Amino acid sequence: MIKFFRKFRLKLLSENKFSKYLIYAIGEIILVVIGILIALQINNWNERKKNSKKEYYLLQQLQKEFEKDSSHIETQAWLTNLKMQDGKRIRLFLEGKNNLRADSLVSLLFYNSKALLFNSSTPTYDEIISSGNLSLIKSENLKTKISNYKSSIRAANSFLFMEAHKHKEKYNAHLYKYFDAEIMAHLWKNYNRENRIISNKDLEHFKTDIEGFKNDSKSKYHVSTLIGVDAELNFQYSERINMRISEILNDIRLELKKFEN
Repeated sequence: MIKFFRKFRLKLLSENKFSKYLIYAIGEIILVVIGILIALQINNWNERKKNSKKEYYLLQQLQKEFEKDSSHIETQAWLTNLKMQDGKRIRLFLEGKNNLRADSLVSLLFYNSKALLFNSSTPTYDEIISSGNLSLIKSENLKTKISNYKSSIRAANSFLFMEAHKHKEKYNAHLYKYFDAEIMAHLWKNYNRENRIISNKDLEHFKTDIEGFKNDSKSKYHVSTLIGVDAELNFQYSERINMRISEILNDIRLELKKFEN
């Protein structure tokens, strides 16, 4: 084909048909340009198709990860509510309104000292940020919501950690006046969520002064403070953070629906 066009050009030149040759040459250039543009269009179409597949995969992964985050928050909310109930039982005991066995009281006192902070796990989003592939997600609204979500968690955890840690330190310092600090390590090592009450036999190996703790007026203050910290944690995570997750998941589902058309 190339030889044919070359012979045709030479024939026009040899016959001094320069005007026809010029028209032919311009036409040939136009054809070349059109060919290049078509090739670019095909290449761009292939690139868009490839990026579209990547975006679909990323959206699916993000959906799974945010659903896990939501599930973790719900589990944490359940555990935090359990801690708050335990705290209220301790407070009622200190007020003389209920009775708690020594093994139950000591176990609840030490479990109550732990603050439960939520840690988001979205490796897909973290990876596309570090790799610079955020542009693969077309929805600017979705990208903004995810970015705000991550910022909200960092800000909430930073504030709540400082507050929770501060009150936890004061609570523990007060607790250790009447109970051995080693009880905590023993509980974590030998007991679990289903079997979380220390045995009376184990309790005999540790210093315990239940009456001293009960009669100290500051005990109720420290217990009540941790109940308040847990209530704030639950509000921040279950209400504010989980609400953001719901919005993000809704946007992801809308984006995934576009691929069904």
